[in-house]
Amino acid sequence: MITPTKMTADISICAQPSARDVGLIHTLGFKSILCNRPDGEAIDQSLYEEMRQAAAYSGLKAAYLPIGQDGPTEADVEKLAELVRTLPRPILAYCETGDRCERLINAMMASEV
Repeated sequence: MITPTKMTADISICAQPSARDVGLIHTLGFKSILCNRPDGEAIDQSLYEEMRQAAAYSGLKAAYLPIGQDGPTEADVEKLAELVRTLPRPILAYCETGDRCERLINAMMASEV
């Protein structure tokens, strides 16, 4: 089940969806997905390439910006700002629980002050 949480006008977050969920993500109105979860964290997670292929099939753009358990770096925050400028919006970012996405987006918003 996908339960997006809106962080900004352009970005929402959620816990890890499966590739089967990408059609629903499209139906919810998202134009892009952003994977913030490194591949291989869990044996049952859908890997980025699988998600990218499902996104392409559904007409969504996909991007990969893996964030480790230690949280986002300054370079991660800069890359997110670039992705927000270039990806079709709205964007759905995901990681294992949504927590790393939330920290990344909050860091981006704080850096824009």
